[in-house]
Amino acid sequence: MNANLLCAQCLAVVQTKLKGHNAKYCSSKCKGAAKREREAKGLADPGKRERHTAYVRARLANDPAFRQAHRVSTAAYRKATREWLAQYKLSIGCIDCGYKGHFAALQLDHEGPKSVEIANARSSIERLKAEIEAGQCKVRCANCHSIKTWERKQKPAETP
Repeated sequence: MNANLLCAQCLAVVQTKLKGHNAKYCSSKCKGAAKREREAKGLADPGKRERHTAYVRARLANDPAFRQAHRVSTAAYRKATREWLAQYKLSIGCIDCGYKGHFAALQLDHEGPKSVEIANARSSIERLKAEIEAGQCKVRCANCHSIKTWERKQKPAETP
């Protein structure tokens, strides 16, 4: 074990592991700070994400085993997201009338500007939680949602 390795960011001693490679940074905090500094200087690799996407697409096109494993994991994640959303809607219920009979009759109603469309956010629990926690989505039954939307559209546009 080489105890003389220093963090490339803060110069603290880096704890090396018995197995694996020697790290350049003492923590993920230092690694992130170094990355932000490289990005600020224009030295970061801007095409890394695009190269990874191209790599995954090529594997999906050419590797049947990878494609099948990707389909299975994607389907499982989407199912988990749908189940989370159903449980969330049932636990809250309609904020106007209190309906909690079936999750399919409950909808997320945007109040205010949308940062993401719910249909697009349904593939990620994190994105759904972020939209809900921002206070922009309320749970309403289909009837109350329709009425609220109609009422919002009836209000005259505010003039300065």
